[in-house]
Parts: sequence; structure tokens; C-alpha cells
Amino acid sequence: MFVKAPAPSRVVALALLLVLHTACGGAASPSPSPTVVTDAPTATPAAAAVPTTAPQTNAITWTVDASSKATIRVREQLVRLPSPIDALINITGAQGAFTLNPDGSFASSSRISVDMTTVTTDDRQRTDSIRRDPLEVTRFRTSELVPKTTIGLTLPLPSSGEFTFKLIGDLTLHGVTKTVTFDVRATRSDGKLIAIATASPSWKFGDFGMQPPTSFSVLSIVDEIRMEFAMVANEG
Repeated sequence: MFVKAPAPSRVVALALLLVLHTACGGAASPSPSPTVVTDAPTATPAAAAVPTTAPQTNAITWTVDASSKATIRVREQLVRLPSPIDALINITGAQGAFTLNPDGSFASSSRISVDMTTVTTDDRQRTDSIRRDPLEVTRFRTSELVPKTTIGLTLPLPSSGEFTFKLIGDLTLHGVTKTVTFDVRATRSDGKLIAIATASPSWKFGDFGMQPPTSFSVLSIVDEIRMEFAMVANEG
């Protein structure tokens, strides 16, 4: 189900969003629990964002393009391999819109979501397994990010250029809502915004009411969800 990627980078999801998330090494038949490594950082409440209602004067609205997607990485040790790898999960079905106010906050109508039923990995059997547990996509079909505010963003936002900043918002995943923070790298050009948002800090399964998956073929799983949301959005 997963694309095995050696990248140890911390990932979104989002989208974001975020996101997102889990890895397992086989079908969801009864199996012994793998060792869960719990030394990864956990999501911590971010500074309270300033709530907004209607868009402010000169606010900018973007619509999320369907090509946007979330990627989740979970570190695991498989029985058949000599060293740990990153299990890779992709989530598509992104939609929504967000309005950035001149003060760096977002209008309360801003929403970005992904369709959890689109979860895929490098193996159909394992994809079906994590859709059932721990994601339970038949109960929790979408994950939604409500962006609240930015930190370190150049304001007013230039009509073109590259930007790095932090994004704070409320992420609902697996029926649990938490305040999360993303490190964002974005480019604005010709009415289009292209951004990579990486959850920072990363999350634990328990942050969103889940347990790490189990499988006969998995010796251990690091209790850390690294999410990255690759977003394309169109202005107007």
C-alpha cells in the first residue's frame, strides 16, 4: 500500500492538509502488535489565532485546485528488510477555498479538505487495511483544515515572489480537532499560489484518537505521523 521512500524528512497533512495518515505492512487479519517506538515529538497546541469573521478590505481569496494532495510518512521496520523504511500514504480529493486578510489572518469561511476515501499506497491489500484501521474512512470520510493565521508572512502580500512562513489552523482528522502548525514554502505568480506545507511539529497517532497499525510483517512502527500538503490554488 505504501510507496517505500527512504526520505526521513518530516512531513500534512492537510490539508492540510491537511492530513492526514498511517502505515502498515499487511492485511488487517488478526496479528501480533509490532513494537511501537514512542520517542517522536507530539503535536502541541499552537498560539491562539485571532478569530475573524468577514473578509477584510483588500483580502485575497484562493480556490484549492484538485491537483493538490497530502502525503504522510510513517517510519517502520518490516520483517523482510534489514533496516527501517518510510511507509508512504497519498491522499487526494482536495477542495475548498481560503481568504487571506491583510493582517495575516484568515476569514472564518476558509476551509481546505481532503477525501480520506482516496487513501492509496503501493499495495491494494495494505491500502484497504489502513482505510479500515486506523483511519476508519467509512466513518470519517474527510479531513479538514480551518486556517486561522500566519506568522512571518510578508504583508501586504506581493503579487509575485517566494515566501516562507508558519501557518496555524485547526485540523479535524479521524473525528478529532487539534490546533496544528505548518512550515510553509510558497510561490505566488500569475494568479496562482503553489505551496508545500509541512506539519511542524509532527503528530502522534493518539493526537487524533488512533493507534499505530499492526501486522505480522511489521516488527516496529515509530509513533510519528509526518504530513506534507502540496497545494495548488487559483486566485479569485
